[in-house]
Amino acid sequence: MVLKGGVRGYSIPLDSPLYPTGTPIVYYGCRVLIALATVDGASVDPVLPEGVDVASSEPLTAFWIGYYPISNVGTYHEALIAVQVTSKELPLAYYIPYIYVTNDKALTSGRELLGAPKKLARIKLEWSDSGVRGALFRNSKLMEITMYPKEKVDVEGLRQLLPEEIPLLSIRVLPPLPGSKGLAQLIQWHAKIVLDQRVRALTGPIDLRLNGTSEDPLDRVRVRSVVSGFYLEFDMELHVDRVVKEWVLEV
Repeated sequence: MVLKGGVRGYSIPLDSPLYPTGTPIVYYGCRVLIALATVDGASVDPVLPEGVDVASSEPLTAFWIGYYPISNVGTYHEALIAVQVTSKELPLAYYIPYIYVTNDKALTSGRELLGAPKKLARIKLEWSDSGVRGALFRNSKLMEITMYPKEKVDVEGLRQLLPEEIPLLSIRVLPPLPGSKGLAQLIQWHAKIVLDQRVRALTGPIDLRLNGTSEDPLDRVRVRSVVSGFYLEFDMELHVDRVVKEWVLEV
């Protein structure tokens, strides 16, 4: 795209883009607290796109709070929920119904490129004498994860638990306007996690608390059982793969 002045940009504003390039989005030194739990599939199914189903009646779900000190979309915190799903195109993937960040570059690039439904929020990830705690706030406390590290996980053990490439699905939307139709796209993308000797991984007892509001109904995802928890430090890349499906939206 070109402005009258001949200035090109990847994203708007075209003369001074908020984020200058597409994917990969690259991260160094990620610090992430993850609670893995099973959830009630029926509670999640209504917020999935057409053609995407929960992977089981109680799909494995990741509750993730992270801090990214270095990336090409800035420094920020992130909190998300990722549910195991299945589709015709991907037998096993993760769908993210709720995701929150703390800077505008991460918010906008995630929504515009990936269809990740990001919102701005206040997010903390901090250590204390007893363990590591992450919390998400948006008008009220929406999610809290606390882990009490007991043992290290070596790289080979981590590979058994965490795939190096995590397939993801999201809905990217261009809303309809009066006199014009809109467009929704099912986007396939993936997170590539670098699992090498630099990775730090700890595991131990974990506590997960989930709340919701009318604007952020995270408690719609009904947790059945917390399976395990991890604190991880690693490098990561996010890549867009393709548009899987499109829908025309009417006003």
